[in-house]
Amino acid sequence: MGKAIGRFLFYTFSLSWIPWGSLAFLTQFNLLKFGTTLSIILFILGGIAPGISEIWLKKKYSSKEDFKLFISNIKNPRHPLAWYLFTVGLAFVACFLPTLWGGATMEKPLYLAFIYLPMMIIGGGLEEIGWRGYLQPALQKRWSSFTSTLMVGGIWAIWHLPLWFIVGSNQTSMNFLWFTLIALALSFLMTVIYQYTKSIFLCIIFHALINSFWEVYIPKSNVSSGLLTLVFALIIFIAFEVYQKKNIAKRHHFLHG
Repeated sequence: MGKAIGRFLFYTFSLSWIPWGSLAFLTQFNLLKFGTTLSIILFILGGIAPGISEIWLKKKYSSKEDFKLFISNIKNPRHPLAWYLFTVGLAFVACFLPTLWGGATMEKPLYLAFIYLPMMIIGGGLEEIGWRGYLQPALQKRWSSFTSTLMVGGIWAIWHLPLWFIVGSNQTSMNFLWFTLIALALSFLMTVIYQYTKSIFLCIIFHALINSFWEVYIPKSNVSSGLLTLVFALIIFIAFEVYQKKNIAKRHHFLHG
């Protein structure tokens, strides 16, 4: 298992950091402007690498049956309405909440978030094929969901690092420590969704919704705001963990009298 995780991380980081590193180099030396067609292609290529890496590795190292199941999980939209409402509501609250303590400002009408959504599936959501679709469950075979989530959140934040060197990218105006706290917070929220639904599709939608709502509620990247968002995520995560343990205990009691 350790070898498989190492393989996934090697391909993901290589396939992301080569185009992003090239883009950073070209923009730093003013050889390319961010926002041009080539820069957007390099940016997107780096962003979809976790998904592409995992699909390729799954095809190469898994049985045909496993690969089929994995692909159907990615594109399967058949989930209870309650989980869709929960996913949309959770993404909305995570982005809206910071406005209450001055950590974000509403700068566009809310309906625009849903117009941006299809674009944000490519510009963020597809990462989840790798992060939650593979890395989170793989780590959970060895560690608790809490420890695994911390590891995925930390790796996810570090993976984004080259974006801070691309002149003109949104990240250059963000505090990296704030971003790391947010990556951890979102990881805990997505662990809740994945633990209960085992759905890569819903994690893709959640990630895309976060990016869409951020276009409406523009975050201010101060560390205290990131900490408060992380506390909110931990409360949700712990509440679901407690609920799940109670359910398991009830079932055990029912089965064994």
